[in-house]
Amino acid sequence: MMKAQMTRILLSLVVSAAATLCAHAQDYPNKPVRIVVPYPPGGNTDIVARLMADQFGKLWGRPVQVENRAGAGGTMGTDYVARSAPDGYTIQLAALATNATAPSVYAKLAYDPVKDFAYIAPLTFTSNVLVVNAKLPASTLKELIAYVRANKGKLNFSSPGIGISNHLAMELLLKAADIEAVHVPYKGSAQATTAVISGEVQMTLDPVSSSVQHIRAGTLKPLGVSARTRSPLLPDVPTFAEAGVPGVEAYTWTGLAVPAGTPADIIARLHRDTAAILKLPEMRERFAAMGSEVVDMTPAQFQVFIRSEAQKWGDIARRVGAKAE
Repeated sequence: MMKAQMTRILLSLVVSAAATLCAHAQDYPNKPVRIVVPYPPGGNTDIVARLMADQFGKLWGRPVQVENRAGAGGTMGTDYVARSAPDGYTIQLAALATNATAPSVYAKLAYDPVKDFAYIAPLTFTSNVLVVNAKLPASTLKELIAYVRANKGKLNFSSPGIGISNHLAMELLLKAADIEAVHVPYKGSAQATTAVISGEVQMTLDPVSSSVQHIRAGTLKPLGVSARTRSPLLPDVPTFAEAGVPGVEAYTWTGLAVPAGTPADIIARLHRDTAAILKLPEMRERFAAMGSEVVDMTPAQFQVFIRSEAQKWGDIARRVGAKAE
């Protein structure tokens, strides 16, 4: 009798839990949703977030707000999301620096990018382009390598900050090319690019979308892109592999994440709606204009990808001693 009663109670709990999960999916969202961007307004990450917020709002018939919480290389806003209620109403615009490389760069990080988040889907993958000062006597990657070797210890490269994806990708390129250059970190991508244009430093690795206007204006020279294929924005610029340095692939990516513990049905709903938005022709065209491509992944695949990125870039960060305060 007791065993039968316990079985009925357990069955009742299972049915109740299933009903609750269904209710989550059917009812979500029933109040405003926030997409937290851990960077200041105006950058590519912020633009992607606002495009997605607009489309989510149309799809759900609910307001979707973008909230910028910048600071500490994006880790402050990321930590804020990690500590938010796992109910699907606080979403992070995840990025490589905050959700993959941060544990290897920051000695005291309040969150674990793998354990403290559930990942929804990637949004954009943007290749980087190696650009040099317009007056530098090198117009190809091979010429640059020869020039660096002939001027050992004299060349510098800029980045938006220590441990940022641009910095680590440049370190990967230098190792693959067997050359050395001194890293000079700046406060943001704009300053890092301006430093190359002015001649304060000789080169930088930057997302194609950020550098293309300067390349077209002739103030920067492009020598190679860090992708498997050439960028549609720079069809005449070879990949690093084509330029003679294989094995250097580096993308600046964005995606969506929610706090760990968010109900599975809400994660499934967010993934389904994100996938639908990313298939819209206007979204594909807008991202292509930014030099970005869309890569389809399930939540489980994206979670595995995060682990692999953390391992790959973490190894490089530790090798070069990339540490931020």
